[in-house]
Amino acid sequence: MGLPIGATDPDPSVAPNIARIRDYWVEGTNHTEQDRRLAQRIELCAPHIPYLVRAQRSLVRRMVRHLMRAGVTQFLDLGSGLPNAHYVHHVAHAEDPRARVVYVDADTSIEADSRALLDGTDNTAFVVADVRRPAELLAHPGVTALIDPDRPVAILMIELLLHIPDADDPAGLVRSYVDALPSGGHLALSHFGEDDQVLAGFRIFEGLRFGQWPAVSLRSRDTLESFFDGLDLVEPGVVPVPLWRPDSEDEVDRNPERVRMYAGLGRKP
Repeated sequence: MGLPIGATDPDPSVAPNIARIRDYWVEGTNHTEQDRRLAQRIELCAPHIPYLVRAQRSLVRRMVRHLMRAGVTQFLDLGSGLPNAHYVHHVAHAEDPRARVVYVDADTSIEADSRALLDGTDNTAFVVADVRRPAELLAHPGVTALIDPDRPVAILMIELLLHIPDADDPAGLVRSYVDALPSGGHLALSHFGEDDQVLAGFRIFEGLRFGQWPAVSLRSRDTLESFFDGLDLVEPGVVPVPLWRPDSEDEVDRNPERVRMYAGLGRKP
C-alpha cells in the first residue's frame, strides 16, 4: 500500500503548511512529519489552539446540517484548507447527495491533495483563487459550473477573516460577498477573539520564513457582529463557538462562555 494522500513525506525539504497542521489537529491523514512537529511546538505555547480548531470543525457540521434542513443546498467555502474528514460535502451529502459544494483556497500546495480527496465525489470542486477578489472568484469557471447565483447559497468564512488584516478592509470584503448573495442566501462566520495565548501560538507561524504563513488579526465579538450588518442573524446570534446550536450537552464545555472564538450565521432578507 502507498502512503495516504499527503501523509508522511520522506523529503525533509517539504515545509510545514498551515492547512496540513490543521489536518493533523482534526485527526486527518494529509500531513507530514514536519507538520506534526510544528503543530506540537504550537501546542506547547498555546495548548488550546488544537481544541479550538476541532471546535470550529464541529461548528461547520452543525451549521451545514442547519442550512440543509432550511433548504440551502449550495455551499461556497472560502479559505477552506483541505476538504478532509467529516467536512462540508460529507455533511451536506448525507442530507442530500445533490447538494453542491465548492471549496476555495489560495494555497496551491494543497491543490493536488484537495482534488484527490474529492475524486469520485459528485457535485464538489476545489478552486485555487484569491478570496480578496470577490468578482473574479465568483466568475471562476470552477465556481459557476456548480453554484447557481439565482438560488440560495451559503458562503462560509470559517476562520478566513483571521488572515485578513484591517488594511485589507475585512468589512468591505464581507459586504462584497453579501451583496452577491440572492435573497435567502446565508453568510457563516467564525473568528478567534482577542486572546494573548492564541496570539502567541499563531506568532510561531509568523516567525518562520518558509511556506505560506499568513499573519493573523484577532477581533472582538462586537467586531464580528458588525460584519453581519444588513443580515438577519440566526438564533442564537454571535456566540462562543460551543454555544452555537450544540447537538447535545456533551458538546458544551464546562465554561463555554469563556471560549474566545465566536461564530454566527446570517440570512439575507
